Amino acid sequence: MKQNFRNVGLATLTLFSFVAFAQETDKHVKQKEVNSNGIPSLITFNENSNFKSSNSTQIFKDQLGLKAHQSLNSISTEIDDLGYNHEKFQLFHKGVKVEFATYSIHSKQGKVTSMSGEFYNIPDVSNAPQISAQDAFIMAKNYTGAKSYMWENTVEAESIKYQMPVGELVFLPIIDAEVKKQDFDNVKLAYKFDIYATNPVSRGDLYIDANTGEILFYNATIKHLGEHAHGAKTTKTAFTKNIEKPQSFDLFKNTSLVVAANAATRYSGTQQIQTLLSGSSYILSDNTRGGGAQTYNMKKGTNYSTAVNFTDVDNNWTAAEFNNTNKDNAALDAHWGAEMTYDYFSVKHTRNSYNNAGAKINSYVHYSSNYNNAYWDGSRMTYGDGSGTGGFNALTSLDVAAHEIGHAVCSNTANLAYQKESGAMNEGFSDIWAACVEYFAAPTKQPWLIGEDIEMRSGHAALRSMSNPNAEGQPDTYGGTYWINPNCTPTQTNDYCGVHTNSGVMNHWFYILSIGKSGTNDIGNAFNVTGITIDKAAKIAYRTEVNYLSANSTFANARTGSIQSAIDLYGAGTPEVIATTNAWYAVGVGAAYAGSTDTTAPSTPASLAASGTTASSTNLTWTASTDNVAVTGYNVYRGTTLLATVTTTNYVASGLTASTAYTFSVKAKDAANNLSASSNVVNVTTLAGSAVTYCASTSSSTADEKIARVVLGTINNPSTGTAGYENFTALSTNLTRGTANTITITPSWTSTVYSEGYAVWIDYNKNGLFTDAGELVYSKATSTATTASGSFTVPTTATVGSTRMRVSMKYNGIPTSCETLSYGQVEDYSVNILATATISTLAENNSNDALTIVSLYPNPTRDILNIETNSATKLNYTVINYLGQVVKSGSIENNSLNVSNLNAGVYILQINDGQKSITKKFIKE
Repeated sequence: MKQNFRNVGLATLTLFSFVAFAQETDKHVKQKEVNSNGIPSLITFNENSNFKSSNSTQIFKDQLGLKAHQSLNSISTEIDDLGYNHEKFQLFHKGVKVEFATYSIHSKQGKVTSMSGEFYNIPDVSNAPQISAQDAFIMAKNYTGAKSYMWENTVEAESIKYQMPVGELVFLPIIDAEVKKQDFDNVKLAYKFDIYATNPVSRGDLYIDANTGEILFYNATIKHLGEHAHGAKTTKTAFTKNIEKPQSFDLFKNTSLVVAANAATRYSGTQQIQTLLSGSSYILSDNTRGGGAQTYNMKKGTNYSTAVNFTDVDNNWTAAEFNNTNKDNAALDAHWGAEMTYDYFSVKHTRNSYNNAGAKINSYVHYSSNYNNAYWDGSRMTYGDGSGTGGFNALTSLDVAAHEIGHAVCSNTANLAYQKESGAMNEGFSDIWAACVEYFAAPTKQPWLIGEDIEMRSGHAALRSMSNPNAEGQPDTYGGTYWINPNCTPTQTNDYCGVHTNSGVMNHWFYILSIGKSGTNDIGNAFNVTGITIDKAAKIAYRTEVNYLSANSTFANARTGSIQSAIDLYGAGTPEVIATTNAWYAVGVGAAYAGSTDTTAPSTPASLAASGTTASSTNLTWTASTDNVAVTGYNVYRGTTLLATVTTTNYVASGLTASTAYTFSVKAKDAANNLSASSNVVNVTTLAGSAVTYCASTSSSTADEKIARVVLGTINNPSTGTAGYENFTALSTNLTRGTANTITITPSWTSTVYSEGYAVWIDYNKNGLFTDAGELVYSKATSTATTASGSFTVPTTATVGSTRMRVSMKYNGIPTSCETLSYGQVEDYSVNILATATISTLAENNSNDALTIVSLYPNPTRDILNIETNSATKLNYTVINYLGQVVKSGSIENNSLNVSNLNAGVYILQINDGQKSITKKFIKE
């Protein structure tokens, strides 16, 4: 399918904040979570409120501003185990459905307790299309560009109740990258087509502008296990002998024909499954669970209508019969996996199959040839056999089956749109259910690894790791290492803006909530979470997905929904609520739990030590403290002077005087500003000063090409200089010994694109040379690529402290460290080698004697933040929110900053004068 449409996308909800309402007109509202336009996504009500679920229309008018020509129509009602009634409503505007705009009212015994969902303040737009549905359908087919479609195969289409789409007229919420904040509630009239292509395979909802014919959005229905699918071959192969044509089993509703059997599965040993007697043979069909579960053999083809049954004459499905070169025993895993997934949701969540109405679970095994993936297509499960070494084994392991059926659960509950943050959470929930089902049915397996049974790629333990997402290239922190910017044009090529990558944040939240963990995340949050068990965590996750999320929910929404779910299940202020909140804080989403009566100080930081001392700096490290809620930071003292407050367990004390004795100590603090006792005192004497000189390297000309940007850690330098050599040693980032890092160099050409070579050196032993072994950390042969990117690991023998990095780009050759280039550019930077984890750039510090904030007031502030420094030069600023996102930047005018347009919360203010920088925290009320 073509994937080149303009980025219009969906109107995703941005950063949220809790707003307590004290107005008399809203006295029954306990709290509201609102998006940047002020539209509530969650409202909770006080105990004394008198809102009744029967008065839903009036509630929507009062709380959401429902207009006269709009309606919210009830589409489903469900009562849960706690006695809550969850009624979901669909928004219509001038009689036309507003896609994704659903809102739920949560009540108990007729009294509304909360309401949540997705609502849009839609302008007065016409509901009359300018082009016909037939014309739009032709455009949809032309855009898809497939050779064949499901509706052309009548038998197969009827088997999954699929028909040629006629085009549903809807209003689609729109946000363009260039549309301003106040226009977020723009919508476009569109035709929605469920396009199921069969060659090549794809299925998704395609939205065509009903006035212009423009392609607006593609929401993928087919959900793969991962983004590692390989092209499927269609070579002829020998098929299994034990096959028969599938048939309708309406005649076999008598469960006496269903028989328990032993099955020697490929990955989980011998397990008991349910089969069905069909004639003189038994087939993989189970009529004891809801509408049933049946497993078919596609014989390495791609046509579902030609699939047949797996059969066995004695109902003893042994390894001798099925562990063959055709991998027929993989079907036993798929069948057992479907049964166990059904049982898990039934036993743990009283859910009757993926749609909670007993839907039959159909699994198709031996799809195509060497197909390295599995997927849910909106109707059934499909499993490839894998390509073996270098790819995957047959993709039917228990966690894979649960993951894919988990997508079916999502499509029948939150229906999270398959792109950006909502798509990452869609994938995250599937991994959560994979871990839970594995823990439920096979507790001796490794629930925190996804796909470990099928993994055959060198250097990989599994497809994903929930306990350590970084190990498989996923982020464990929102905005941290491996995080993919979700604000992109979603295409299949970019995995719909990284849904299989960014899901690591959701995975790690669930792991931490279940097991517990302490440490410091990638954006500097020091956390300590006590796990509440996987079963309790699963109840919270399930309630969140089923009741509190909608199509375009973000991680911020998931945080709020899960906290509310924990309150519903276990009560306000309970350990479960605290753990849920702090687990999100641990992965960089939202603040730590702040109990109003917390008077318990953190434990004392231990083992304070100094290393890598130079003439002007020393590296301090210590052991993390713990707290009953969460450690939020550490105060670092030089003697009795507070140097800085950091959120990591290390700190570089710089600006010291050569040959001078110093003492340092550390105290931990929490959200309630409780301070721990002081750590041990460490004594440091700085070294005598000595200068290190480096060889010169420059270019004779940058007229045709130059370095446009260098990115490494916190260095993200858009170089605008045109000199052959640029000195950026005032810019620095922290690198940890033994840790992998990625550097990216972006070239710039004046007109003609020339072939460039690249090299990067780091003076690891600080001797002024780049020629020592291992100091060439990255090189790239000449190419015309628009970026050059590579990874390197800092050796454990590297000298701790600040040293120099040289970046060189050379026309038509790989540069050396000390040459004069004919064409290209050379740039020098500083890096600080640490023995342990890096210091977050968000850490509040005051260690730079060259630039000091004398006063920051009022703090907290409502609108104007006054800033006094000791600098006489022009200062630039950056404001960063608690998610690590830049929300405001520019130049400081009149020693003040207007922050009235920011949401309430805690922010980091970063100020720089072009050479030095400093960061401080402030609170916006």
